[in-house]
Amino acid sequence: MTTRIKNEDTLNLLTGRTPLNINRLLSYFLKESDISLTKEQWSVMAVLWKNDGCTQQVIADATYRDRPGTTRLLDNLEKDGFIERRADKTDRRANLIYLTKKGKSVEKSVVEALDKTINVATKGINDQKINLLREIFEQINTNIQEAVVNK
Repeated sequence: MTTRIKNEDTLNLLTGRTPLNINRLLSYFLKESDISLTKEQWSVMAVLWKNDGCTQQVIADATYRDRPGTTRLLDNLEKDGFIERRADKTDRRANLIYLTKKGKSVEKSVVEALDKTINVATKGINDQKINLLREIFEQINTNIQEAVVNK
């Protein structure tokens, strides 16, 4: 079988060079805004900004992380005062994760840093190409999911 992507492009694709650079740029803009969140932490916060008071499992599923990794992120976010855990009144085995006042207060600044990052990263790329890129990523992810499910 022949590869349709050149070797150097395959290396870039598999090493995640573009996502790595985007994450570095985002970290720069977060630090510039005096926000002490990592990429992993803000992805958890983004779930809570949309669905405050959800379970750890919902967060793990939404961020594609395993339960232990999610627990570590939540522990650090709680230690830093961004979230709090509260016992679920209907299921004593579960905790619900809520944003604190501090967690809610950083949303606007984080969204601004994200927007700035995307605007810099996509400078000079028209909407048609952005939409095509989105379609390509969706197809790649669908292909991968189907390959994993069918194994």
